[in-house]
Amino acid sequence: MQQNEMKNKFYLIWSLLTAFTLLITFFLSNGNEPFTRIVVMTGTIIIAIIMLVSYMISVRNLLDSNPNRFVRGIMGGTFLKFMLSIVAVSILLFSVRDKLHKPDLFLLMGVYLLFSMVETAFLSIVSRKN
Repeated sequence: MQQNEMKNKFYLIWSLLTAFTLLITFFLSNGNEPFTRIVVMTGTIIIAIIMLVSYMISVRNLLDSNPNRFVRGIMGGTFLKFMLSIVAVSILLFSVRDKLHKPDLFLLMGVYLLFSMVETAFLSIVSRKN
């Protein structure tokens, strides 16, 4: 029962964090500001989805009694997170080649770190309770 409560708390926090981050990136990319709205909004959504999938993979394997499966799940989630992030950044870089806007990338790195910290905190809580 507590595992379901933790999952529900994570989904609630994830939803609120996604909405808050989208709202912040929307206002930061308003008109004359140094960020491109479509890039930061799309990047935020992609990062949020990647973190959700990584969390789901990690928790599914975390609840297994086999410790090897737990390690594989955490490593698989981390590898998936890095690879999908690299693919997303590569697509961005190849699509805007000459008009690369570095502040967009730095903002998205901050969003990635924020989501990673929340995911890591929840995985740590779930692993301690297991």
